[in-house]
Amino acid sequence: MTYRYSGYDGEGKRVRGSIVADNASAAVALLRRQGIFAESVREYKPLFSRSLPPSLMEVLGRNLGLYLKAGVPLPQGLRLVMEGFSPASPAYRFLAEVVREIEGGRGFYEALSRQKIYRIPPFYLQTVRVAQTAGTLEKVLPELAEYVAEQERVRRETAKAFIYPAFIMIIAVGMINFMLVAIIPKIVGMFETTGSQLPTATKITLAVSDFFRHHGVLLLVSLVLLTAAGVWAWRSERFGIVMERWLLKLPFFGKMVTLRELGRFSRVMALLMQSGVPFAVALDNAAKTVTNRYMRDLFTKVAERVVEGRGFSAAVADVMPANLIPKDFVNAVALGEHSSYLAESLGSLAKLYDQQNRDRIDVMLALMEPVLMLVVGGVIGFLVISMLLPIFSINLEG
Repeated sequence: MTYRYSGYDGEGKRVRGSIVADNASAAVALLRRQGIFAESVREYKPLFSRSLPPSLMEVLGRNLGLYLKAGVPLPQGLRLVMEGFSPASPAYRFLAEVVREIEGGRGFYEALSRQKIYRIPPFYLQTVRVAQTAGTLEKVLPELAEYVAEQERVRRETAKAFIYPAFIMIIAVGMINFMLVAIIPKIVGMFETTGSQLPTATKITLAVSDFFRHHGVLLLVSLVLLTAAGVWAWRSERFGIVMERWLLKLPFFGKMVTLRELGRFSRVMALLMQSGVPFAVALDNAAKTVTNRYMRDLFTKVAERVVEGRGFSAAVADVMPANLIPKDFVNAVALGEHSSYLAESLGSLAKLYDQQNRDRIDVMLALMEPVLMLVVGGVIGFLVISMLLPIFSINLEG
């Protein structure tokens, strides 16, 4: 566990920091050995658990895998990885807790599960657990690092591409809100004093403006509450499965989610099989790495069918809806199963689906900018026209 302390060093200077120990007494003893006299020692309990950073997963996988291949014991390998981080950093505390758990007699998977610094992604934990059981950590960890690095690269490219559309959207929303709340009511008010009949477009704009001016705060609070309720409902098991099943049916986005999950399943499955993990065990654990709960249930049923004696491709064809799983997945699985090259087939599928998803993301981002500009321009154009129409009406009447 991690403890925060405050006290004095040997020179009488006040010091603060954190230390990893089994309990508070052990923390005090460790501090004394370092020449620090602790005044207070309290267990560190973060308000919000953070996910394990992809950069740390990558460093851990590449470096630790290299050390294990060189014959370095696991605790010593982790200590070598720790040397690359500042003692005050969360990464250092995370690794220190893992080392402490391992030296206490637990395995790498159990140590990762018990530490409280970071929240470990399920697919990473499950893959480590199976690799630990099979004794193939030195091979699996670098493969995991490569997979995480590729996923992070795609995420960074996508986020970078979203910056410009997001900036345009924020500016547009602010400008439209300013026009509705501050400018339009004053302009339209001048025309109302003339007693002239306002055009329909101007009436619509005025009604929207009045709504935002009088109920804007209520609308904002409602949106926040609805978002919070949606997040809570999404996390519930029953409603979450229904929503995630519905998500797969969305045009374009549903296909992206499906390909992402199939790519992850195929990569982990191929990795475990190439590491010597028995097929049924690899299938069961690869199913647990699927993040979409509806698809995870389907793959779990496939694993149950395989345990009962069905072939993998036959179980996939029986359980998976035909409109959900691409035919090339079923065909590649059947071909690989009959030719004893299933791991290679799944690895190729994983690369194919990752590439297809990147292509879809590129297309989506390429279309987003012109569509966004069209929508924003249309809204602003409507507002401007609604303000000019009364002037034309007055001129025509005059």
